[in-house]
Amino acid sequence: MAAFDPLNILVVLQPGLGIPDEYEELIKEKFADRYARGEIRVRLSQDGSKIPDEYLDTHIIGSGMIVERVPEMKNLQWVMTFSSGYDHWVKWGKLPPSVPLLHLPGGSGIPVAEFTVGLMLNLAKKYNQIWDNQREKKFIRVRGEELYNKTLGIVGLGGIGREIAKRAKAFDMRVIGSDIFTAELPFVDEMYLHERVDEVIKQSDFLVLSCPETPETLGLMNEDRFKLMKKTAYLINCARGSLIIKEALVKALNEGWIAGAANDTQWIKQPLPSFLPPEDELWDAKNILITPHVSSWTDMYAHRFGGMFVENIDRFLKGEPLINVAPGLEANRG
Repeated sequence: MAAFDPLNILVVLQPGLGIPDEYEELIKEKFADRYARGEIRVRLSQDGSKIPDEYLDTHIIGSGMIVERVPEMKNLQWVMTFSSGYDHWVKWGKLPPSVPLLHLPGGSGIPVAEFTVGLMLNLAKKYNQIWDNQREKKFIRVRGEELYNKTLGIVGLGGIGREIAKRAKAFDMRVIGSDIFTAELPFVDEMYLHERVDEVIKQSDFLVLSCPETPETLGLMNEDRFKLMKKTAYLINCARGSLIIKEALVKALNEGWIAGAANDTQWIKQPLPSFLPPEDELWDAKNILITPHVSSWTDMYAHRFGGMFVENIDRFLKGEPLINVAPGLEANRG
């Protein structure tokens, strides 16, 4: 601890992204003696764009958003984003070359997979229609569909996609998918390279987007690809709003190109993590479920991401290698 007296840790979480105090409690629990002696100091903020001058001596950041004054933090050792993806930091491009960026690959796999299955069941069983009838005290029988023997197509078979596949097999679904590589994966019946994603789209009864935003996936679901889908198929997106051309989705729904959709991630980034304003045309599209970017946010979120944050703090203090350093950022740094 000689070089850091004290070690200054900054936790940044905007309301709606989590509770900073939960992360502070994890740090205090892990390093109780050092915290009590003042060798570790934790500061909390709810706005990455308004970091005060007295926090510029920060050594470690854990954050759910971009921290705009990072380039001014001359003692900064590393940053961890409390998310699986880190494309927002790549786009920002101002992280100093000497500062590693950490993330948690697949950290949202379990909650997003559970949420995705829930959306599939909701679309198939018409729960929304049933609940609407209940509010109006209408006792109307509604015929649903089954997941059994349906084809689930997963675009992106990383940590989240694999967790979705695992759960889909419990419903006896046929699971296919695409990624930037091919391999034999548990619970996946057939896999295609991303260049052949159209094959996945054509076959799917439920098409799930589970890939990061890249130049190859940006605007992936355009009019041409919606027209490839079965008219009885459903689209589910818990990844990034930017993977879908919104106008194409609205057209596909309103003109009956597909049976329905569920969208958890939206196109506007403020307030974080994403937002859909009340005047947006998507609200009025036919057969769509709109959820407020909550697929990964559960009672276990801070435990999972905060646990890895604390583990890396411990490794840093012991001089051990950090875990889950994000690769491939060199070309995007300031």
